[in-house]
Amino acid sequence: MSISTKVTYITTVISAIILAIVLIFIYSTIQNLIIKSTKADLLESARLPMMRHMRKDIYLLKDGILISDPYGLGIMNKNGKIKINDRVYLFVKPYQNTIIAKDITSIENFILNIKKRFITLFIFSTLLISFSTYLITKNSMKHLKNFVIKLSKLKGTELNYRFAKPNTKDEVDELVEKFNELMDKVEKNYKLQEEFVSNVSHELKTPIANLIGYSKMLQRWGMKDKEILKESVENIFNTALNMKELVENMIIISKRYDLETEKVNLKPFVEKIVPKEVKISGNGTIIANKDALEIVIKNLVNNALTHGKAPVEVYLYENKIEIKDSGNGISDDLKNKIFEKFSKSRKSKGHGLGLYIVKKLCDQMGLNVYLKDCKHTTFVIERGEKHED
Repeated sequence: MSISTKVTYITTVISAIILAIVLIFIYSTIQNLIIKSTKADLLESARLPMMRHMRKDIYLLKDGILISDPYGLGIMNKNGKIKINDRVYLFVKPYQNTIIAKDITSIENFILNIKKRFITLFIFSTLLISFSTYLITKNSMKHLKNFVIKLSKLKGTELNYRFAKPNTKDEVDELVEKFNELMDKVEKNYKLQEEFVSNVSHELKTPIANLIGYSKMLQRWGMKDKEILKESVENIFNTALNMKELVENMIIISKRYDLETEKVNLKPFVEKIVPKEVKISGNGTIIANKDALEIVIKNLVNNALTHGKAPVEVYLYENKIEIKDSGNGISDDLKNKIFEKFSKSRKSKGHGLGLYIVKKLCDQMGLNVYLKDCKHTTFVIERGEKHED
């Protein structure tokens, strides 16, 4: 059953019940008022002097004596509304041993006519509500149906496809918007995975070739020549460590983390994660994710220890961290691309991913990281407006 049909059915049933209750209430009220008014008229007639003001349309029985019988009913001891020979009479006992009555057939016909009109109104209104609800619902669901039809035609490879908002100002607009947001995330994650596979394939070619080369050396001469055996085993071990580091770094950059941040007290935090030879000065706090901030600081400190010169110093401020080494700084040709993937100097033995990871994690924490323009290499991490290099 379609949504249009379901909505039409439910709306029609609810509307019919409400309409029936309203019409029944109105009909009962009208009927009671008319009968009550007629009864009051009979009671008023009973208060008048009997003979002088006797109405010709009133039946009167008093003390068992039939005083007036315009309808040929004879002596009848009745009370209330009674049907006799296709005629309807209203009998009332205003006093003890007194019965007064009146033919109310015309009134009953009038009430019955109202009832028929109400039934006709009920049927017509129910059909009108059902039909109009179906048309309105079907028109409202038109955009959703088009959305489903277009969605069913997608083959799963059109990751850049986005739906145009129908501007219905309702949940369909919201659904299309959320779907497009989801497709943005799917496309971004797909590209990350595709990039990850491409990068890993490219970067693993050399270490894998090294492993194969040293393994062949072991097969040919390793059993006889201890020097070749030692050299091959050491190189295989170092290559394996290199591959492990590369894969771990690639896994980090291939993921899009949703990082929860908190206030971090910097001095005790930094003291736990940097080597003892690194000097720490100052104190402060910063809003960051602890795990990600640890990776960032470790990468920058290791970068300073590996490529710079001792002493390496970490300066702590409120919402700011500076990591400085005593080397000659970074060459001008690398300054503008140090945070790019696989960017490294010719002398570097790394993969060129450390600073890229630092930038990626800082962006996800809402932190700015940049190279400070000074004599020695100084990296700055801070929370605030983006720094213009």
